[in-house]
Amino acid sequence: MATIITTKSGKRVVLPDPAERSRRYARELKSGVKYDGSPLSATEAAFRIGVQNERKTQAKIFNRKKDKNS
Repeated sequence: MATIITTKSGKRVVLPDPAERSRRYARELKSGVKYDGSPLSATEAAFRIGVQNERKTQAKIFNRKKDKNS
């Protein structure tokens, strides 16, 4: 579940949890368009791919450790 915080200036900012962020990034990579409708730049796409790869790597590590402890 996303967390909503309020900055000192009163602006509300939504901080999605990692699973929500990952789903949003996957959707943006597939469509090539950000959530606000603007096109995804190469730099933004590279960042999103990096986040996806890191989540995949961490899941593999978690599963490997879980199997060894069983």
